[in-house]
Order: sequence, then structure tokens, then C-alpha cells
Amino acid sequence: MSPQASIRMDRIALVRSLGFLCLMLTIILLAPLFLLIFWPEESHEAKAFLVPAAATLLTGGLLLLCSRGQRALVLRKHASSMILLLLWIVAVAFCSIPFMMVGYSVPQAAFESMSGLTTTGLSVTDVTAVSHLILLYRSLLHLIGGVGLVLVLTAILANYYGMQLFTAEGHTDRLSTSPFRSARTILVLYGSFILAGIILYVLSGMPLFDAVNYSISAVATGGFSIHPDSIGHYASVPIDIITMVLMLMGATNFMASSMLFRGRFKDYFNHIEVRCVMVLLAIAGPIGTVQLVLDHVSPSVLMAIDQSFFQMISILTTTGLTNVDDYLHVAGFALVPAILFMFIGGNTDSTAGGLKAYRFALGAKSLFWDFRDSLRSERTVSPRKIRRFGVTRTVSREEISQNYAYLIAYFTIAILGTFALMLCGHSLQDSFIEFVSALGTIGLSVGVTAATASAPTLWILTVAMLIARLEIFVFLFGVARLVTNVRDIQRSILRRRKEGHND
Repeated sequence: MSPQASIRMDRIALVRSLGFLCLMLTIILLAPLFLLIFWPEESHEAKAFLVPAAATLLTGGLLLLCSRGQRALVLRKHASSMILLLLWIVAVAFCSIPFMMVGYSVPQAAFESMSGLTTTGLSVTDVTAVSHLILLYRSLLHLIGGVGLVLVLTAILANYYGMQLFTAEGHTDRLSTSPFRSARTILVLYGSFILAGIILYVLSGMPLFDAVNYSISAVATGGFSIHPDSIGHYASVPIDIITMVLMLMGATNFMASSMLFRGRFKDYFNHIEVRCVMVLLAIAGPIGTVQLVLDHVSPSVLMAIDQSFFQMISILTTTGLTNVDDYLHVAGFALVPAILFMFIGGNTDSTAGGLKAYRFALGAKSLFWDFRDSLRSERTVSPRKIRRFGVTRTVSREEISQNYAYLIAYFTIAILGTFALMLCGHSLQDSFIEFVSALGTIGLSVGVTAATASAPTLWILTVAMLIARLEIFVFLFGVARLVTNVRDIQRSILRRRKEGHND
């Protein structure tokens, strides 16, 4: 295929992807209007959703009309990363419009939209002062962002280049031989978890509207709340337990979850990420319990156990829901495992963010293997194996090297982001915790994120959330490909002008 044909394929794929994305966003933008049946007094905010819905419908229709009858079969190297980057930027831009139309500034609207779609949960919204429409809309952003925009498009459209975009978004699990069937299976599991959560919440005494919002937030590991005190608003141990289960299910690899439901318990509990999460929680849970008791944060030991495990699960799954007011400020020495969990995050191919438990576990095992081999005879060659999805496989040195590279890149960005927030006037500790929270899509704040936050602060955290959702290398490859394309267009324009001048 010629270079010109390859470029044309990339552009067709981009245009069609954006077209279908806009149509999907139209549905999301119109969905909150259903609540006007129950809260008709909020009809004055209908235009905040109707205007952007009309814009996405028109844009999507025009894009699909322009690319009608054209198909993209193969994409150039890293073109899928560029398309993915642009899909998320366009989605955030359109989804920011309702927030701007109800009074948010541009940085605030972009921040809230990005936080919702990336399932971070950091928020500049006063949940006591906004309508039910806005509250549900925030949760719907979690809903489509939790499993990834491209996964939803792949499941619905089954387009020819879906496999490349599906993989670029970070999905390596295959619940079926077809990426389209895999995507649909993931959506079924995802929707089932949310539906089960709604039912369990309602049975536990939670109002239906609250149940819908919190079930989406927990399974999507998002963290948006409809009460200032989050889940702690209900002061209910059964609701805490339901939330913990939902957060863990959302942060577990969907392929691993399917093994659990198929009765493959041994394979599930021997899966490297599941074991990693279990060990980490078994260590951090008691540490947090002791701290809450010693510092008199919890009224009883049993309550301390509940609150400690809730907070640790919430942080490790990158959800950010809380049942302790201002937990990061009262965490004491438990802040050490909490910050570690902010870096680690949930499983690969889940709704969670962070480094991912697999990278952390592989990094820890790699250090152990290197230390073990350094103590042995040079002639001794020990296998480096892990157990994943019921299969024991050997880890190559190339994979270990790539994992180290990603870990270094992640920590480097965390350091640079911390420095950037410090330049905005925040302390070292606050800058570090807040940026790591955004980069890991955790959603817990030490107070930096607020309606009064400066525009530079919000933009820095907004970019951090985008990098976190796309993952570092996909983001960098996408930016590089985008810059290259812009330069190619500029050269093409200059060449045509020069040819026209010569004529």
C-alpha cells in the first residue's frame, strides 16, 4: 500500500470513528432529560443538554455522510494511538458543554468532563447546589468512560479497524476469538455488575436515584458522589460492604471475573493480579485499622475495620469513594500504604487506573528473580514464570525490560507533574498527593482540587487524567503521530502553493 493510501486510510478511520462517537455522545447527552419526568422543576436546564446533543448529532451525521461507502482496513503504525487521543479530546470537549451552560468556567468544565470520562472522580462541583440532571450526567460520563470509549464503539459497530483501536485503548484480554464479541461480553459483565449493585443498594435502604449513581460510580471505579460525605452519608455497614465488592469487581480484569463466574476458582485465585491485590489488602487493611483506632478516628474497632478496608480498597481500585471525612488528612501513618496504592491501581483490562497490579507484581517478581540469580552459580538458569488466566508462562527479559521502562516513565511524569503544581503555588506534599491521585485516576483530594483552584492547576490535572486513561506510551505515540500529520499537511499546502506559483 502506498504512503498516500495509508494516510487516506488513517483519515477515513478517524472521520468514521469521530462520527460514531458523536452519535454515541448524543444519547448520553439526552439521557439525563429522562429525569424531568420526576423533577419537572429542573426543565430550565434542558437546553444545557439539548444544545450539545444537537451539535453532536449534526457533527456525527456530517462526518459519517462524508465518509459513507469508505472503509479503513489497515492503519499506519501508531495511527490508532492518534485516533484514540483525538476521540478522547473530542469527547471531553463536547461533554464539557453542559457544564459550561450551567455556569462552570472553561477550565472547570473541561476538568469535570475529563474526570468523569476517565473515571477519576476529582470534582469542582458542589453537589448540594446542582440539579439531579447534572448529578446523573456526571455518573453517565463514568458509565461510558469506565470500560473505554473505543470498547463501546467496537461492541456496537464492529468496524474493520476496531481490533487496532481496541488494542490501543489497552484491552489485551480476549473473552472470545473476536474482539467485537470480547467487547460485547465485557459490556454484559459490566452492565450486570452495575444492575446487581443497584438492586443490592435498594434492598439495603438506599433511594433508587442514589443507587443508580453510586452503583455506576463504584463499578466504573469512578468516585463521583452525589453527597458531600460520599458513601459515609449513609453510615451503613451493609452499604459499605456492597460498595467494597462492587469496587473490587470493577477493578478486576474482566477475563479473570469470567473465570470466577464459570467456577474456575483455582485459576481465579492463582491469577497473578488477584493474588497481588489480596496480599496488599491483607497487609494494608490491618495497618489502617490500627491507625484509625490509635488516632481515635473511628468510634470502635469494628468500625475501624470497616472504614480501613473500605478506604484501602477504594484507593487500590482507584475509585475514590470514602466513608471517612477527609481521609487523607486523618490517615496518619496509614498514608504510606495509601500512597503506594495510589501508584499501583487495579488490574489490567479493568475500569481502574494506576500502574496496574500486573506491572507492580511483575516488577516485584523481577527484583526477586534478579536478586535470586545474583546469589546463585552462573551456570544455574532458573525459569522466570508467572501464572495468569490459569496458564503458567515464562516471562521474557524483553517484557521485564519494557515493564521497567514503563515504571520509570510513570514515576518521571509523577515528579514533573508535582513540580508543575508547585509552580502554581501548592506545597510539595499537596502537589505530590494531588497529582498522583489524578495520574492514578484515584479521585481523592487534599484540597488542591476545588472550584477556587486556578486555571493552570486544573489544566495540569486535566492533562494528567488524560495521560492516565490512555496510558503513557499510547499518549506519547498519539501526540507524536498527530504532530507528524500536522507537519505533513503543512508541507502539502506549501508544496501546492509553490506549484501554483510556478504555474
